[in-house]
Amino acid sequence: MLDSIRQNSQSWGVKLAFALIVVVFVFWGVGSMNGPSNSALIATVNDTAIMMPEFKRAYELQMNAIKARFPGIDESQFKQLKIGQQVLQGLIARTLLLQEAERLGMTVTPVELKTEIASIPLFQNAQGKFDPEVYKQMLAAQGMSAGSFERQFKEDLLTKKVRENAVISASVSDDEAHEAFVYASEKRSMDYILYSAVDFMKKATVTDDEIKAFYDANIGRYAVPAQVVIKYLAITPEGLASTVTVDEAAAEAYYADNQSSFRKEEQADASHILVALDENASDKEVAAATKKIEKVLKLARSGKDFGKLAKKYSEGPSAATGGALGTFSRGQMVKPFEDAVFSMKEGEISEPIRTRFGLHIIKLNKLEKARIPAFEEVKGQIMTKLAKDQAADKVTTTLDVVMEQMLSGKSLEDIAKEQKLTLMTSPEFSREQAPVAVGVTKEAAEELFSVPAGTAVDTPLEANDGYVVARVENSKPESSMPLEQVSASIKEQLVADKSVELAFEAAKGASTNVLAGNIDGQPKVQTSPLVERKGFIPGVGSAEDVVKAVFDADGNKWMGPYKTPSGAVFVRLNKVDQPSDEVWQAAKEEVHKTLLARKKQQMEQSFIKSLADKAEIVIKNNELLDKL
Repeated sequence: MLDSIRQNSQSWGVKLAFALIVVVFVFWGVGSMNGPSNSALIATVNDTAIMMPEFKRAYELQMNAIKARFPGIDESQFKQLKIGQQVLQGLIARTLLLQEAERLGMTVTPVELKTEIASIPLFQNAQGKFDPEVYKQMLAAQGMSAGSFERQFKEDLLTKKVRENAVISASVSDDEAHEAFVYASEKRSMDYILYSAVDFMKKATVTDDEIKAFYDANIGRYAVPAQVVIKYLAITPEGLASTVTVDEAAAEAYYADNQSSFRKEEQADASHILVALDENASDKEVAAATKKIEKVLKLARSGKDFGKLAKKYSEGPSAATGGALGTFSRGQMVKPFEDAVFSMKEGEISEPIRTRFGLHIIKLNKLEKARIPAFEEVKGQIMTKLAKDQAADKVTTTLDVVMEQMLSGKSLEDIAKEQKLTLMTSPEFSREQAPVAVGVTKEAAEELFSVPAGTAVDTPLEANDGYVVARVENSKPESSMPLEQVSASIKEQLVADKSVELAFEAAKGASTNVLAGNIDGQPKVQTSPLVERKGFIPGVGSAEDVVKAVFDADGNKWMGPYKTPSGAVFVRLNKVDQPSDEVWQAAKEEVHKTLLARKKQQMEQSFIKSLADKAEIVIKNNELLDKL
């Protein structure tokens, strides 16, 4: 049910109002936070108090939203985000908006409230209409009354009205949108003189003392976390599946009822050869690329090995594997490429196909039509699923039996034999690796790192879909990689850094001549492809200051030198490429929409700040916020 709620809920802005109550009530009453009691006062906004229960609900909502979006996030990263402070600021903003609604005399009528609630899919029946019984059942499942839900929901509608009123004057002119679009879409190329760090590597000497000093100053980089090895029983549907016998007739019945879920979509196995070509390439560049791809096409159709041709001529990342793209279905490739592939016959080589990446010739190796596999093909898959489904009902009772036997002094080996379970041995893992290594949560894994080797953990550890009962076999404390193990990589790093510095010093020595336009005797002038304002230049590397200089330039004078990962460079503007009017017209509506949304967000933030500046806001529990 919770999954259904999460999938169907919507919000109007978690940062300001902490979401539509449809999402909030999923976590209603959840309180895993430690700290003051539920009656503690968190803050006051003018005469309105923000209490612990309200803060806890909002905090849990935000935590769950972040965990859903970033499953691998850990507690230290949470603390860096300062979620507690963000949550409180959101609650303060919400309170200010409700106070402003009262000042303005804004209301939500019973008809408005009823209409909005009726529009929520979560409370509708199979025909898409509001169902009072579904409404009651959903609220009851979360332990909520209709009164408390509707009161909170009404407040959400009020804050939405105030925010919409605050940004009602927002607008974006055509000139403003066009200027922003050109700024974001413009590309430029540059001429550059590179003093390559590679040329200075032989002069970049590093002593043992320098390596040791770097190691000592950066010891945190070489930390090795605490590690454990455990033996364990997985009291999970998967772990208990082997103890369940599934009737083949039941599997056949399941297959008959769910055939469509086993459908395999049309799939292609193809290889390609790419000649890179910018979307906005000139006619001359298109002609050159076309000539090159047609030459390769002629070789491919003459019987030459396609894979060898791809390795030699392809300019795409798959060149190293002979152009092989593996198996893919519709929707995984850009549209022109996909359309070509799925219209070909096996073994056929296509005419050149133009995409935003360039020109391709494609060889279709194999094509599998969409189909529903026979029962025998998926029998094992179904039997496993049904076994896990039945085993899920045994998790609690099996866990009770296992824990009783452990408390009576039996070993995990004996328990495994009696309960017909598999006793598993984990690889060595750290706290961070626990969810992948043995399936337990990071919080549960703390138990494994708090007991000495040879000790059984006396409580079951929570796993994603059940529990793990474990004994720590071996443990290693936190340590650091020895200097001997990392000295080679440190030396490599220091040599690279010194090489860049030497290249930069050499470039500075030549700057008077180069900046005056005298480039005789300098390294060869090279020209970059067109680049965007992202700071990466092929041949030079990531260099934001270089890109900024080129995009700020209005002439072709040499500038620099600039330090880059590749060494040092002098640069000058070569070419400016702005989007055509046709491209602008195609993007115009979306640009307007994006800029208007951004402007409304900025106006909304300014409006709330103005309310806060005029309000008396007192934070009562900074100690708690500092811990979150």
